[in-house]
Amino acid sequence: MRKLNVGIISYAHPHALRYASTISQGRRTKLYAVSGDGANSDIARSEAKKYGARFYRNYEALLKDENVEAVYIAIETYRHREVAIRAAEEGKHILLEKPIALSLVDADDVIRAARKAGVKLMLPFNPRFTGPLKKAKGMLDEGEIGLLEYIHAISENVKPPIFLRGLDMSWFLDVKKSGGGGFMDTAPHGIDSLLWLTGDFPRRVYADIGAKIYGFPVDDIGTAILEFRNGVVAVLTAGWGNPKGYSYGLEIKYYLVGSEGFLDVRTAYPDFTVYQEAAEKVYWDRPDVMEIVESFARAVLEDVEVPICGEDAKKNLAIILASYEASRKKKQVRLQF
Repeated sequence: MRKLNVGIISYAHPHALRYASTISQGRRTKLYAVSGDGANSDIARSEAKKYGARFYRNYEALLKDENVEAVYIAIETYRHREVAIRAAEEGKHILLEKPIALSLVDADDVIRAARKAGVKLMLPFNPRFTGPLKKAKGMLDEGEIGLLEYIHAISENVKPPIFLRGLDMSWFLDVKKSGGGGFMDTAPHGIDSLLWLTGDFPRRVYADIGAKIYGFPVDDIGTAILEFRNGVVAVLTAGWGNPKGYSYGLEIKYYLVGSEGFLDVRTAYPDFTVYQEAAEKVYWDRPDVMEIVESFARAVLEDVEVPICGEDAKKNLAIILASYEASRKKKQVRLQF
């Protein structure tokens, strides 16, 4: 079976660690090259050595490597537009960390560049690839709980990235580089899952987002209330809400209320608890990341549509930005897309 040669651009985002491992072990992917742009260039170099990949100091050199067919871009968010456009211009297929960009204009530029170059553009939103939520989606589609009325989601609550040892995550606290704090970092996953579960787009949003826990110069947590066109009301809480001593590093919960039943997804990830000096949750399997990588590789190698495209990511960003606007204005914001 032919494998897709993938390059990783930057280890600025901590997700690069998991994606490197997954790409290197993929049935249809090979980790071919790594670039050291942005934060954590020393980690990028050591990871390239670990996986037997070529190391390039910057992404331009990586993109010039004709053997690299696709890239996973994990650079700081404010550079997404720049790097994604250059990757498209060099004919590389793109798996781009969330959010797609800092503005809808920049998102359009990325989408346009990928379309012009004829390359695949995919965003990795994890929840829809987890087993429990895929089961819930199937039950909703089959009408097993009647008409969907209400969703309450915690997706995702995590520990602040600056708590990660051995990694420089300081850029997350610079709004010019990150676009926002905990809500901007984690809510895109929850927003994507709500769009997917409802099969609809919200018409109004109200939100409260702020620096409520840690005193960071950016927000650490937020809650958004979304009213969908089909009548579903969703409440989403997302951010860096888990303290150092909390056993969950990553928490996702969904409560889905229908006219004839109720689905209670207590955790989307299989885990177990280790009790020593402090309790720690260990995730023994992450099929969601593997399925994201496999879906991306399949789309490229078989020339089929990606499951989450640039337009999906732009809709996602529109909701995130509207949520921040609603929080600033302390009033409901109408969404038009």
